Amino acid sequence: MMVTYEAMNMLFQAFIAFAAMATAIIALIVFLTNKKK
Repeated sequence: MMVTYEAMNMLFQAFIAFAAMATAIIALIVFLTNKKK
């Protein structure tokens, strides 16, 4: 089965969006944890 370029591009964009979201959430958690101390 051959994966189309469009499908790969969509998957890549979804992965980038997920990674950015996860990074933002982790940064927020770290920021809130540091503020509490």
